[in-house]
Amino acid sequence: MARLGLSARIFLTIALVIVAGAGTFLLVALLVAPQVFDARLEQAGLRLDPAQTDSLRDGFTDAVVTSIAAGVSAAVLVAVIAGAFVARRLTGPLALAAETATRLADGDLGARVPQPGMGPELAELARAVNTLGARLEQAERRRERLLTDVAHELRTPLTAIEATVEALADGVLPADPATLASLTAQTRRLTRLTHDLAAASRSEEHAFTVRRRRVDLAPLVQQVVAGHTARYAAAQVRLGAEPAAPCHAYADPDRVVEVLDQLLDNALRHCSPGGSVQVSSQRVDGQVEVAVTDDGLGFDPATAEELFVRFARGAVPSPAGSGVGLTIARALVSAQDGTLTASSAGPGCGARFVLRLPAG
Repeated sequence: MARLGLSARIFLTIALVIVAGAGTFLLVALLVAPQVFDARLEQAGLRLDPAQTDSLRDGFTDAVVTSIAAGVSAAVLVAVIAGAFVARRLTGPLALAAETATRLADGDLGARVPQPGMGPELAELARAVNTLGARLEQAERRRERLLTDVAHELRTPLTAIEATVEALADGVLPADPATLASLTAQTRRLTRLTHDLAAASRSEEHAFTVRRRRVDLAPLVQQVVAGHTARYAAAQVRLGAEPAAPCHAYADPDRVVEVLDQLLDNALRHCSPGGSVQVSSQRVDGQVEVAVTDDGLGFDPATAEELFVRFARGAVPSPAGSGVGLTIARALVSAQDGTLTASSAGPGCGARFVLRLPAG
């Protein structure tokens, strides 16, 4: 029986149950009916000789057996037909789900299972297979986009390194500190790109740990600002943080620091010497809001969402960035049930990035 298909096994199981039930019914009827018949004769006060009683009992038993056999036969026939239909209806969606899973495994990521309409269990199975297919399809699109992005982003530093090495080999460029420094800068850019690409991929897959707890963001903001003060001073850009009352949020403080680091790095890249960046925090409508405002290059308001797309660098590109920092920052904020938005009055008018997290 193990070699039979599921539909055949379900049908045989139903048939055995029907036969067993019918046999039990017939046996009980044969044992009970004569006893009931004799009791009825006695209650009626009929005085028959043994031969007449046996004849009547035999006739009653034959009638009972004949009628029961006819009824049971009809019931078995109907039940067998219904069992075969049910077996096919049950196994059809299962076979289709197995076929769809096989197609997904073979690379047909567009394969989906239609809703079977056979109850919540099979509907949940279809949803699970379809969800798996959708996630595999998304992962494949991300993989293809990542390969394209890697090829595009690595082309510039590799081309610069190749040209510099060829110039050194041909004697066009001297092997002086300036040339070596250029090579070092390009190799560092390659290293930074590989790290940022790995981080961006993890953020898209949500492959990072978030440990949320109640934390006051006001001193956290002051700490992050203090950590960037030296870099800003070297770039001749003013950095300040507005004093704030306690702002308790339900968040991961380490991830919040990462997000603020990305926002301050982004602001510094887009500010010229003499510019300024201001960080503020406040509680607004059940959320804690941290804003990073600069008076740098700004961007077209219509392109605000594009800033969070991997390798987008705004209306005025900044070659110092890898183009994935804001992508990573938004993913980290989303993982904490928060939002990260950007706004600007236009190119040359500065930018404002606002981080919002649930209040703690």
